[in-house]
Amino acid sequence: MNTPIFHAASLVIENGIAEFTHNHPASRNAMSTALRADYARMLDAVAADGSVRALILRGAGGSFCAGGDLHEMADRLRDPAEGSPAATRRRIGASAPWLRRLLELDAIVIAAVEGPAAGAGFSLALHADLVIASQDARFSMSFPRIGAVADFGAHYLLPRIVGLSAARGILLTGRTLDAREARALGIVHALHPAGRLTQAAHALAQQICRGPADALAMSKRLLNLSFDTDYATMANMEALSQAVAMAAPVHRDAVRRFVEKQAQSYDWDRDGQATGLGRRAGVTPSVTPGGR
Repeated sequence: MNTPIFHAASLVIENGIAEFTHNHPASRNAMSTALRADYARMLDAVAADGSVRALILRGAGGSFCAGGDLHEMADRLRDPAEGSPAATRRRIGASAPWLRRLLELDAIVIAAVEGPAAGAGFSLALHADLVIASQDARFSMSFPRIGAVADFGAHYLLPRIVGLSAARGILLTGRTLDAREARALGIVHALHPAGRLTQAAHALAQQICRGPADALAMSKRLLNLSFDTDYATMANMEALSQAVAMAAPVHRDAVRRFVEKQAQSYDWDRDGQATGLGRRAGVTPSVTPGGR
């Protein structure tokens, strides 16, 4: 596989885990033209590798992604061609294919959000299957502050996660949510101290890698279709998916272990608690309830 060249990010793939890092902390990892292109290259590399079971998205320097690059926006406004409505539509639309690929990736996507996830950065995090955050993380659909409409799939994904009423309150005000409120709304699945967020993301990814790859991928596909599919169709798709899953060696081994009273090879309740998922309000062993 040819190693892709990234201009605003970096990619490391090891032991079934891909870590993609936004790497322009001077701009708080703004969603620049370069970073958008890097995402498309990264997804090509992950697909070509074939071994990736979990993908971690993170930002260097204490920021996940502060939204669109305002310096690039200012430059475009000075150019009548680049600042035209037609050019804007083409530019925003050009991100839709890789965003959809990210959403539909068979690998489980983990967004590790530290510091700001604003504008397009917030929308980007919504494409992840699991979002973990540092206690200082902040989420904002900041588009109204610059007279813009939320994009990157925000109007599709946010209401499905928090409900329509809560989504209205977030999208129509542009207000900032702290990590605790984002956790309470279901945007964030677990909270961790800032200095341990990357470690926690890898612990979560490693636990996912121990799970049944094909079954988890099929479940992810069904979840992505759940709001756009009627009950009968979903029941049929579940049956088809189950037929595939139960024919696999991993299912047969799990049933054998249960019958023979042996420990299961995959048991989240036994092995996954260090990830913080499943604990009350996302409190990890290193975050005491009194500190919430």
